[in-house]
Amino acid sequence: MASISHIVVATDFSKASVAAVERAGQLAVIHGAALCLLHALDEGARTERKSVPDARRQAARPAPAEPPLQQRLADAAAALARQLSVEVTTHCEAGPAPRVIAAYARAHAGSLVVVGSRADPELTGLGSTASRVVRMPVAPTLIVRATQRRPYRTILSAVDLREGSLRAVSLAVDLFSQAHHHLLYVLDSELPTPPSASEQAEEQLRSEYASLRTQADLDLRALAQHLSARAAHRVRAVVADDVPARAILVAAANLGADCVVVGHHGRGPATDRALGSMAQHVIHSALSDVLVVP
Repeated sequence: MASISHIVVATDFSKASVAAVERAGQLAVIHGAALCLLHALDEGARTERKSVPDARRQAARPAPAEPPLQQRLADAAAALARQLSVEVTTHCEAGPAPRVIAAYARAHAGSLVVVGSRADPELTGLGSTASRVVRMPVAPTLIVRATQRRPYRTILSAVDLREGSLRAVSLAVDLFSQAHHHLLYVLDSELPTPPSASEQAEEQLRSEYASLRTQADLDLRALAQHLSARAAHRVRAVVADDVPARAILVAAANLGADCVVVGHHGRGPATDRALGSMAQHVIHSALSDVLVVP
């Protein structure tokens, strides 16, 4: 099983955060993890949640009085604890949400962070909070976009066979062991051929590409076989020739994937801790939930 002992879910009581709390609760039950409802008192984030229609409705009639924030969190935690029979705590702290979330995750080893994609999950892309949380994640982070409550059925993991992606797919299999897992290794089929290259040079590049593809296929199938021993269903593996981000999004759509899994790494010393461009594109464009593993 995955070494996840704490699940912290950011909530601002928006539609997206309600879906995130429900998903976090599911995982807490499955893994016997403690669940924390976290709210950051970040005044700057409030403007993101106020759409033009919301502003018009508020101007037309006064908003009903709400109970104090701490009481709302406590009531939500008590209801979840009764419903799920897991330990549920709350954490409320002033400051930007990404900073508050990161501090909590650092203080609790074995944390999984769960956040909604944005205040309105029907909008594409990520809100500012989710974008900043995944840019340099301190713990595995699940971005929840879908609002359905059923457990994940199909997981697509982007694999390049480097350490980061191997760690990501391993955690995904352990977190969602009952789902159908698919591994996708993408080779960019656009060969870096200089305009002045000779036929011999082009042939050499094609030969090297074919060898790389053959080896990737062998390695990926071996990885899938190894992971299948820990999953409820046989893990499947595919090598694709395309631009990586596009291939991942197309495969996710074709599979009807509930969740896409990516490692967060970039390339080079300056980006070792930052979110890579491929991962950024997938996270912002995917219609499914996305798990980012540092």
